Amino acid sequence: MLKQDSYQPCALHKRVAASVEDFAPLPSVAMKVMTLVSDPDTTATEIELVLQGDISLVVAVLKLANSAFYGLRRQVVSLRHALLLLGRNEVQGLLLSRIMFQAFKVPEGRQKDIMSGVWRHSLECALAAEYVAEQCEDESAVCFLGGMLHDVGKLIIIQKFSVEIEDIDHYGKLVEEDGIQAENRLLGCGHNDLGSQLLHRWMFPTVLVDMVQLHHGYEEIGGYDRSCQILIIANLLSRWIVIKDHKEEEDTMGEVLTTLLLRCGADSGIIQDKESLLELEKGFRKRLEERADLIEMLGM
Repeated sequence: MLKQDSYQPCALHKRVAASVEDFAPLPSVAMKVMTLVSDPDTTATEIELVLQGDISLVVAVLKLANSAFYGLRRQVVSLRHALLLLGRNEVQGLLLSRIMFQAFKVPEGRQKDIMSGVWRHSLECALAAEYVAEQCEDESAVCFLGGMLHDVGKLIIIQKFSVEIEDIDHYGKLVEEDGIQAENRLLGCGHNDLGSQLLHRWMFPTVLVDMVQLHHGYEEIGGYDRSCQILIIANLLSRWIVIKDHKEEEDTMGEVLTTLLLRCGADSGIIQDKESLLELEKGFRKRLEERADLIEMLGM
């Protein structure tokens, strides 16, 4: 599950490479749980045995299970009951949110606002990836996790390179292709490169490292593994819906993203035509409504 043999990191400038090395390794319990949850054959009992090694994670799981999100009449006091109640993706989301909050000391002011915007998009992308994976009859847990992690490189840049890239406001907005060009020009790499190298350092499964590395590979999507294709579609879909809801930006970026979504959808076989895109949008919007409380709970 954790083999990294196929991963070839890109060459980074010394300071950029050092920025990735600054992050401490993941807590062993959290990493074990993340690995277990990503495996569809793992039982709740196996997860429970590992979680018991970190009381703070036990408390967090129980708190989530007892949240208003689930609307239960009785309080959940058993870890086993909580794990049976929660879906795999909710457990992954909770653990990953805690990891991100600990790894990225969220600053105050403008940087915090931008970082929060990036993280919210990541959560929405995770739900989009989960939904698209279900429609493709694919494993949704890995796709959900890929959605949460796909822009982790942006968090590195916001925290460590806001001087080099002064216009980081685009991370909290809807246009990002120009931002990738700026990253490559000023840092010698994009946020996808930084993110994939951080996940490699943290010993995440290769499939997730690849998903983060390739999530802007629109031209090559037809040759990617299904999980990478799903993440690309999910990222575009979540951005497209936000743009549609911001009428003042719909005419320009909305049209561009519609064309891109349909092209990537056709090349991957995930979206056949505009009608199927609208059906995908309808289902995803319903998923966002159902999980609105979860997004708020996991937000920065």
